[in-house]
Amino acid sequence: MSLKRKKIKFDVAFKELKGDLVKMFDFSGTNPVSGMSLHQLVYDICTSVPKPLYETLYCSIAEFLVDYALEARKAILSQDEVVPTYAHYWNKYSTATVYLNCVCDYLNNQIVKIRKGPGISDRRPFVGQSNYPRQDVQALANQIWREHVIMEIKYRKQNRIMYQVFETIRRDRDGHQVNYTVIREAILSLEHPLELYIDEFETPYIAQTKAYYKMESNANMSNCTISQYMMSAIDRLSQEVVRNTRYCHPTSHARIIQECETQYISEHQKSIQTEFERMIANEKTEDCNMAYSLLSKIENGIAPLLQTFEKYITTVGRDIIVGLGANISKDPREYVERLIELHSKYIQMCSKVFTNDAAFVAAVDKAFRTIVNDTATNAAARSPEVMARYTDTLLRKKQKAGLSEAEIEDRLARVVILFKYIDDKDLFQKFYSRVLAKRLIFDSSVSAEAEANMISRLKSACGVEYTSKLQRMFTDMTISSDLNTGFKEWLQNGDLTNGLDFSILVLTAGSWPVNSTQPLEFQCPDELEKSITNFTNFYDKRHSGRKLNWFWHWCRADVRVNFLDKRYELSVTLYQFAVLAMFNAGDAFTLSEIRDQTKIIEFELIR
Repeated sequence: MSLKRKKIKFDVAFKELKGDLVKMFDFSGTNPVSGMSLHQLVYDICTSVPKPLYETLYCSIAEFLVDYALEARKAILSQDEVVPTYAHYWNKYSTATVYLNCVCDYLNNQIVKIRKGPGISDRRPFVGQSNYPRQDVQALANQIWREHVIMEIKYRKQNRIMYQVFETIRRDRDGHQVNYTVIREAILSLEHPLELYIDEFETPYIAQTKAYYKMESNANMSNCTISQYMMSAIDRLSQEVVRNTRYCHPTSHARIIQECETQYISEHQKSIQTEFERMIANEKTEDCNMAYSLLSKIENGIAPLLQTFEKYITTVGRDIIVGLGANISKDPREYVERLIELHSKYIQMCSKVFTNDAAFVAAVDKAFRTIVNDTATNAAARSPEVMARYTDTLLRKKQKAGLSEAEIEDRLARVVILFKYIDDKDLFQKFYSRVLAKRLIFDSSVSAEAEANMISRLKSACGVEYTSKLQRMFTDMTISSDLNTGFKEWLQNGDLTNGLDFSILVLTAGSWPVNSTQPLEFQCPDELEKSITNFTNFYDKRHSGRKLNWFWHWCRADVRVNFLDKRYELSVTLYQFAVLAMFNAGDAFTLSEIRDQTKIIEFELIR
């Protein structure tokens, strides 16, 4: 390309340029145009000597574009169906003007440079003697099309283009086959500037969308079930999303969809919300999902659903408690397992139906916090005690249910889920420590691993401090085992004997739920005196300064009965053993004689 300036005869040069423009806008493909030649010709005209002719060129190009627009308008209005013809001419025009703008790059620079010069915009806002503002050729082309085609047809021909565009979209909504491409082309012609698109298409389109879906949604609500209505709403909203991408500028999408949601959801939300409890009660999960899907699209739409969901779960839970009556205190399993089942059901519903929405999970939590802490409905439903007793049935040997280790772990994990809802967790700890103490002292735990896992779960739920005493109880059991081993070695090394099998548990004061007010006066049977004396001596030597307090009521003995036809082995309390041991020396004793010899209070003897 030559940059040398030369003298140009404008009429001759523009005649050549116009011929190429005609070919460019014709799109016949029979007469190709050289882009380089056009660039050179535009440059030569703009840099002509002695005077540059870019303003003259700009105005002449404008006249060419006006002539083309007028011819296009005439051809468009000659058809009954104007939109296809309009789309055809706009497509040719818009494509050609893109190429034209490229070859006029130097011209654009000159026009825009003058527009941006200091003080120039105030003195010379238009090009030459024309009414065209200083803008690039592409913007000029859009302005000419807007003024001579779009607005002329709007004001003089009853806006036939937009009328047919909207009518075609209505037919599309009605389910008829339409030519999406020509509609999109027609709408594209309005997007420069975007204000034109908003005024001529978006605003009336939203108004028509409102009217269309207001009528349709009202008719569907009157003639359909709520399930059918929601399916229709979801289907329509899905269609509109697709329709938006076909026809509309991205800036319109949210406003148009919002109008659809207003007519199909907001205007009928109370009807959907009213039916929601019935959907839950009848386990209509698909309907629940549709209600959630629709109402979550509008502001505060799901708030009533959350209230209904929480209230319904609470009612079902209370009905379970009422139905169990006093049996809760007799057998805690049904109470706990039915609540676990209820909780699992609605947590799964949150996952499958409500897409794990945290608000619905919170509604389940609120409902179960109410259920678990409700003693007004059934006085026997004292959750801290009942749950502690239930864990005891799982963790004791010879459990009635005969569960495997995996089943025990699963149920304990689910119990902890309910435990988290208990307000008075200290009360649970009180009951749990009691039953744990019995299992440990009487060696009735199903396994040490299961016990440790349960404490670990409680620690995760409430922290280390909450389980510190429970953990200390386990530590005492380990220490006691080591003490018993050391005691046996001490006896052997000292050539001592107890005369019977004897083991001891040394429990840390304050860590075990033993009754410190229990009367300690008790006359130990002669059969045990030697063992107790030996252990006391052993312990005092190992732990100087420590004092042992004996809790006789926690002790047990295995005794052999020889006076019957068959030999029996009995597992009895130490108090019972003390009484039985007296009969090694006699056949009959009065209550007062037994009391005087054993020092057991009369209440314990009678009990």
